[in-house]
Amino acid sequence: MMGGAMGNYPVSAGWGGKILSYAEAQSYIQYGDTHGVADAKANSVTFTGSDVVINLVAVQPGYQDQTFELHGLTNPTIIVPHGANVQFNLLNMDYGNNMEHTAVITTTPPPYPYMSMMYLGPPQVPPMPELPWRSGDDAKTAQYAALGESFIASASDEYWYVCPAPQHAEEGMYGKFIVH
Repeated sequence: MMGGAMGNYPVSAGWGGKILSYAEAQSYIQYGDTHGVADAKANSVTFTGSDVVINLVAVQPGYQDQTFELHGLTNPTIIVPHGANVQFNLLNMDYGNNMEHTAVITTTPPPYPYMSMMYLGPPQVPPMPELPWRSGDDAKTAQYAALGESFIASASDEYWYVCPAPQHAEEGMYGKFIVH
């Protein structure tokens, strides 16, 4: 175990971020599902206002592996207004060896290679450390890692949120992030 970022271990006390119970993880998801407006046909979630809270989930149980979820959508396009104060949160619900996840916001579009972190260029937002995987196989008794990052959506452009862990983005763990 390397500790901090880039480790391969389940969530435990002292990992460096929040630890949520299953009930708290469900509240996190429900809160995220009430912010922004989802368009299932366009696979997008649009946020308005000057303060935006995005509660993204990495590999929510019942969804395909190596994906992000928001509003029940997989890898949706996230749209935020220019100038908004964005609270970008991530909850890792995945389980097993090498299933730590994070999200980096970059201008580099897909496709991504196996070692995507080597090709993404400088992040547009300071990256958060990788979140360790859940503490046990049983989703209802496990504990989960959560962390967030705040930033101002100061430059209108098209970006991508990407999990830079080896092979994750290559397998499809990314989505479009638009500031307009």
